[in-house]
Amino acid sequence: MIEILDRNFGGEDLTAIRFGSEKYEVPIHLMQKEREDCILVTDEEIVKYPWLGVAKDTTGQYLLLPKCSIEPIWTIGDKYRSKALEIVRKIALGINQGGKDFAALSVGVMPLYRIYIKDGKDVLILPPDAESILSVSLSRDELDASTKSLLKADTEKGFYLILEMAELLYYGATGSLPFESEEVRRSGYKEIPLEFYASELDEKCSSFISSLLSMGSRKERKIAGNRRSDENLGWFIEETKNLTWNLEDRTREETESNRDRVEKDESFQKLWKEKSHKAKVRRFWIEKGGVILISLLVVLFLSYFVGNWLYETFRAPHTKDLDPEGVILHMLDCQNNLDSAYIDEGFKADPAQYSEVLNLYVTKTTRATYENIDAIVSAPEWVENGMPAILQGTFIYGVIPQSITEIEDGKYEAIIDWYTPFAFTDDVEEENPEMENMARVFVYSVTQDFDFQWNKRGWWVCVSNEISDYTLSDVLYVDTYTSTPLLSQN
Repeated sequence: MIEILDRNFGGEDLTAIRFGSEKYEVPIHLMQKEREDCILVTDEEIVKYPWLGVAKDTTGQYLLLPKCSIEPIWTIGDKYRSKALEIVRKIALGINQGGKDFAALSVGVMPLYRIYIKDGKDVLILPPDAESILSVSLSRDELDASTKSLLKADTEKGFYLILEMAELLYYGATGSLPFESEEVRRSGYKEIPLEFYASELDEKCSSFISSLLSMGSRKERKIAGNRRSDENLGWFIEETKNLTWNLEDRTREETESNRDRVEKDESFQKLWKEKSHKAKVRRFWIEKGGVILISLLVVLFLSYFVGNWLYETFRAPHTKDLDPEGVILHMLDCQNNLDSAYIDEGFKADPAQYSEVLNLYVTKTTRATYENIDAIVSAPEWVENGMPAILQGTFIYGVIPQSITEIEDGKYEAIIDWYTPFAFTDDVEEENPEMENMARVFVYSVTQDFDFQWNKRGWWVCVSNEISDYTLSDVLYVDTYTSTPLLSQN
């Protein structure tokens, strides 16, 4: 769970966002990126605002900011309810001005754990790299609350953020998101009318919010056009500039009390009964309809499915015939291939590089899908080919084992040359401006320790592993090209 605390690190008073236990380790590649600033939106201006990195102590792991007063966006439902429209407009303005790269919307919406209220009126939006650090430590329920609960089926891609802003206004008025309940989602995404929870809200403002929440695809496309979702927030900002927001601040207890009062109302109960019935019917066909159909086929395929399950459950690992050195080499080969599915074969605990490989695999797959390029050049192949120039925008990653030594019975030490575009620490020289069109590659000599045991089923298993040391051995600058040169034609 994310908490905001005042902490002292290195003798300096800072604001800290707690996002994980002290045992949680941020994947190395997430810490190697050059930090992008936050965006701060005030009444007067939009400016960049720094975040200071990550620190941890015995109480947890923290994302650090300069000393300031920030609170979660959820407070617009009570403490800052009277300023909800003002704050949401600032959110829209910040995302709009930040642009595509700053928004970096992996699921179409801006995760709410990136948005904070500063000094009771301004808006602070965390950059994508900070989001990556926070998100990997959140529980499924926390991620769903910040993203999934905002998603509405069949929403036009360019309309996502406009809809999210409308949902935040609804939250500001009611203290809950319009589509967070299963009953609402499964009854056609028809939200509970604002009038039940905030009848005092200006009619024009209420109608505007409701129209966005219930808007059909044709109207969404007309508004969105062919523009990106962040670009379309300009429309939202313009449309809301003359709206009247006449709601008052309240405590969380008052919000809950109002909800209890509303839900006891006869007309609300009638509406909820209808939604619950529709949701129940839909749930039945979602949960049981497939079962009814599949049950006709399951007998034919039972042996296959059961057999496959038994095989995956009880099969020996691919490394069963390998000695400890072979298991280590198999793991390093999987690291080079970004093969997260088999990198842990022969390991009781995940290899130290598992999280890095998984994240880089996602990066590679995403860029292949959207950019149609292989973004990651295999270091061993690149070295073997004589370290040629690489396509601009790609980077070199991989490992070359130098030695694997048995230190004592069952304990092995591997010395590995680790090629990465990211520095393991912050104390590296700044990139030479004269080489800005070249790709920088950091080469580390990494020591990784392994502890193997012979298990009862008859093969070697690595029961523990850790990176015990790393040393920067070289920094390479690699020529890049912008496109594959055309072959000359005779």
